[in-house]
Amino acid sequence: PFYQFKRFGIIILAVIFLVLSCDDRVPTEIEDESSLENFVMTITTQPYALEGSTTVVVGEDIAGPINDVNTRIDVILTDTTGNPLKAKNIEFSSNVGSFSINSSTPTNDDGKATVNFYDEDSAAYDGYGEGAVSVTAKHVENETEISSTTSFEVFDTSIVQIWPYNLILNTDTDVINLDGGQTNATITVRLLNNLSHPVKFVDIGFDATKGFIDAVGITDSTGVVDVNFTDLGNPEDVGVADINASFIHPSFGEVTQEIQITIVDTTYSGTPAYLTIPPSYPGEIMVVGGGGLESTQICSRVYDENAILVNEPVNVTFTLGPNIPVGANINNAGISDSSYTESGEACVSVNSGTGPGPVRITAEVTTESGEVLSATEVPVIIATGPPYYIEPNYDPGATTPIGGGAYQTEAAAMVYDVNYNPVSDSTYVYWSMDPVPPDTMIDAFVQGVSFTGNQNLNEDNYPGVAFTTIIYSTDAIGDLGYVTALTFGANGDTVMARINEDEGEAIMFFVPGQLLLAGPQYWDFTLFGNPAILTIIGILTDYYGNAVVNAPILLSATGASAIYWPFSPIENNIGYTDSTGTVTFTVEYDQGICSPVPNSDPQTYEDFTSTVVAQLLIPQAITSAPLEILLVRTYQR
Repeated sequence: PFYQFKRFGIIILAVIFLVLSCDDRVPTEIEDESSLENFVMTITTQPYALEGSTTVVVGEDIAGPINDVNTRIDVILTDTTGNPLKAKNIEFSSNVGSFSINSSTPTNDDGKATVNFYDEDSAAYDGYGEGAVSVTAKHVENETEISSTTSFEVFDTSIVQIWPYNLILNTDTDVINLDGGQTNATITVRLLNNLSHPVKFVDIGFDATKGFIDAVGITDSTGVVDVNFTDLGNPEDVGVADINASFIHPSFGEVTQEIQITIVDTTYSGTPAYLTIPPSYPGEIMVVGGGGLESTQICSRVYDENAILVNEPVNVTFTLGPNIPVGANINNAGISDSSYTESGEACVSVNSGTGPGPVRITAEVTTESGEVLSATEVPVIIATGPPYYIEPNYDPGATTPIGGGAYQTEAAAMVYDVNYNPVSDSTYVYWSMDPVPPDTMIDAFVQGVSFTGNQNLNEDNYPGVAFTTIIYSTDAIGDLGYVTALTFGANGDTVMARINEDEGEAIMFFVPGQLLLAGPQYWDFTLFGNPAILTIIGILTDYYGNAVVNAPILLSATGASAIYWPFSPIENNIGYTDSTGTVTFTVEYDQGICSPVPNSDPQTYEDFTSTVVAQLLIPQAITSAPLEILLVRTYQR
C-alpha cells in the first residue's frame, strides 16, 4: 500500500512527546477566533499519520483510509480572562468528510474538545472538487451560539504530487570563531511541499560533524525554524562543519539538505592548501525549455593547512567534463571559466543545454609556488524536462495465454521531453481502452497505471519507457480497441496518444488454436447430377479450445464455379464464424471441369481433384489442412 510507514526513532520520540505530554506545542496557527459575551473559542488543525499506535505529525492531509493520514481538530473554549470552560458541548460540521464522533463532544478540564476528521477517501483542495475542507465548531448555551471556522486541504496524491518536499537551508554567516560559543550562526530552515506550500509544525532533525546544534527544531506556521550553531571551544572544532537538516515523512520517506559553516582559529597562515566543492543548491536543474530552473551556482572553498577558509582573494578555475551534457556551460562562456574567492569561496554559474546528465566539474588553484590544487565533484544534475511527447505501442505478435481463457499482450509508452530526451523515471502514465464505434463494449482491458522506468514482462527496464499489459478473452479476438496513453506535462498540460496513432486502433490477436474443414470427398456428376453443390464446414477454436466468434474465414476451392455463404455468393469468398465458431460454405462445381478424353469412344472424361483450403484473416493468420474432393464423370452404357 502507498502509506507504509517506516519507523524512525527521532520522529517517534518527538511525537510521543507531542501526544503524551502536556502538549505545550502549538499544533497549528489559529485560523479563526470568535468571542461572544464571556466565551472565547479558538480552533486549530494538525494533520497526522499513524505509525502503529503512535501519532506522527505531518505536513498535510492525504486522501485515503482512516488508518493512514487524518487531521486532528482541537477547539479550546475559555472565558475572556483565559480560564478554561469544561463540560461544554462542542458540535462539529463540515462541507465534506466526517468526524470521529457522530454528535457533540464535551470540553475537558483544559477547556479542550478534540475530534478527528476523516476524508472518506475523497480529496478536497483549492481548484479541485468542492475546494478546501471547511470545518465549523459551535457551542450553544442559553440559546446563545458561539462558533469558529477553519479550513484545510486534503490532497489526492495520484493527481497532485506533494512529494518530494523541498528543504531550504540558509545561514546568517558562513564562518564563526573558535571562542567557546561567543559567536554563533543562525541556521534557518524552510520546509515546503512540492506545491510550495509551507509544511507547518513538524520536527526537523539536525546534526553537525563539528560544534553543537540542537537535535530537533519545530517549523512554525510559515514552515520555518531557526536553530543556533556554535563551537564547543575544542581545538578539534576548527575546520568545516557539515550541518545536516532532515525531515522524515512516515509515508513518503526522508528529505535532507546540508550546509557548511567554517569554525576558524584567527591565527591561520592564509596559504591555500586544499579545495572543496560543496553540494549546489539547487542540485538539480532542467534542460532548456524544460519548464524549470536552467542554471545553478557551483562553488569552491579554499582552505589553508589548518582547515580555515583563506581571506585573501584567490583565483579558482572551473572546468566541466569529461562527458559534458549537450549544451551545458559555465557563465555562458564555454566549458571553463574562473572566479576569485570572497571570504574563501569562489562561485560560477552552470547553465543547462538540451541534454540531460550529471555535471562533473573540476576546480583548480595555482599557488605562488606553482603547485596546482584541485577538487573534482558532481555537484549538480541536469534533468530532463516534463513530458512533451508520448508514443505508445504494443507487441500483439508476442501475445501469450495466461490461463483461464485469457490472453496477455505487452504495451509500452515512450515519453520524451521537448528536446526528445527520455523523461525521468517514475513519471506516471495512465492507460485506457475504449471500443471502436459502433461497438459499445470490448472484452478486454489495459492495466490503468504504469510509470517510466518500470519493469517489463522480461524484468528489464528502460529510461523514459512505461510498460503495461493488455488482457483480453476469447470473445475479444479480432476486435479493435482504442488504447490511449496519457501523462501530464508542464503546468499540468495533457500529453496523450493512441496506439497505432494513424489508424488509432489496436487489434486483439489470435493465438493459434485449430481451423478444421469437413465436407464430402467425392462427387460423380453422372450419378449425383450437375452441378455439384457441396457443403463445406469450417470450425475455428482458440488456444484453449474455445469457439472463436465472428472471425473472418476465406475459403478457396480450385475449379469451383461459385462459393456461397450461407445462401448467396459472397464477396471475396469470406464468411464469418457463428456463436459456435462454425462457418458453413456452399461450394458449386460444373461438370465442365472434367474435360473430355480426346479420341475416346465411347466418350470418357478426366477426373478433377479440387483442393479446398480455409484461412483465418485476422492476425495471427492460420490455414486449415487441405480438403481434397475428387470430381468425376463416369461412363454409362
